[in-house]
Amino acid sequence: MSSERNFSDAGSVIHIRSATVPVGRLLPGIHGLRGIAALAVVLYHLVHLAKIAVPESFAFIASDFGKGVHLFFVLSAFSLMYSTEHTMHRQTWATEYFVKRFFRIAPLYYCIMAAMVLWPVIKSQTFAVSLQALMLNLTFTFGFAPWSGIVWAGWTVGVEMLFYAVFPILLLTIHTTTAMFVLVVISILVTYAARSTLHVHYEISISQYGYNWAYFSFAANLCFFAMGMYAFRLARRVDETSLMMRWLIPAFSVVLLGALMLAKPGSSLMLWKGEPILWGVGFAALCLWQSAHPSRWSANRVFEYLGERSYSVYLIHPIVIMLLKNPIQGVYAALTPPLGAYAFFVCAALVLGPLLVLAEATYRLIEVPGIGFGKRVNSRIRGRASTSASACSG
Repeated sequence: MSSERNFSDAGSVIHIRSATVPVGRLLPGIHGLRGIAALAVVLYHLVHLAKIAVPESFAFIASDFGKGVHLFFVLSAFSLMYSTEHTMHRQTWATEYFVKRFFRIAPLYYCIMAAMVLWPVIKSQTFAVSLQALMLNLTFTFGFAPWSGIVWAGWTVGVEMLFYAVFPILLLTIHTTTAMFVLVVISILVTYAARSTLHVHYEISISQYGYNWAYFSFAANLCFFAMGMYAFRLARRVDETSLMMRWLIPAFSVVLLGALMLAKPGSSLMLWKGEPILWGVGFAALCLWQSAHPSRWSANRVFEYLGERSYSVYLIHPIVIMLLKNPIQGVYAALTPPLGAYAFFVCAALVLGPLLVLAEATYRLIEVPGIGFGKRVNSRIRGRASTSASACSG
């Protein structure tokens, strides 16, 4: 077995300045994958929210780009392992971890939630959100309660925050690659059990709420986080110069994910298209590959830029699409005669323009100040701990 490696080589190739990742700790390939995942979700929702079609040869956008959220889950677990495990020697590491996570997520979520709560009040002078839903969202516990989220597409935040809560426990109790593999197996069983049970229990509610809790609950997505953690463990243990890391893992991820996205209706592969275990394994392999050998298609300025602002892009994009829905449909209808369904890509460009402007604004005005405040809080925590330790030793 090869000795554990660090990620110093991969992390030294920094194409952008990052407020979210400390200097020298950015993994360009992983950061770029965040941007790809964010863009994929935007294109997916453009199809389904704006009700415009994609060309037949790009049908995977409408069917599979929503899986970008699951890629986010895998990336999140991988990144948390990378950013947190090396801090565990500090006495205050757990406190610092929770402070960092809260101020990374809460400021932007609270701002958008406030806008979505207050906008109906301004328009019609009616308060449409229940106190229960408000409290669940303020405490980030809405991931426990079906259909209680306020922010559009914010269900992933509810899932992520629950994972953030249990992540330190996993770090403290799972120390070996074998134990992490056992966690993956257990998480797969939990994921399938949850999806099966919740689908049966809540199937009747799809027509009422528009989605099935079997897909959006924390338990139903647990395997993606476990696979991200396991991918990090493998990345630390496997020789990055080996044939497996240079060729087999990349080829495996490309073939598996490509086959899932390009599966034709009626084919035998289509029966496996919805299996979370296959998508999770494919995304984990993708992270393993890009952490060791970042490729230009992922580790480039465009996708790293999007990756740095992926949280803003993700939370804002449904609002932008819905506000522009009528103009988008008008442009699509006007361009369909000469361009056919390829008019979709013109509409995508029209959405991405204002979306990226707004995302840049929220990133700079909300995300960055929130991250900075969290860093200052953690600096004071470390300072007090150091002072207390000095006093005790004296």
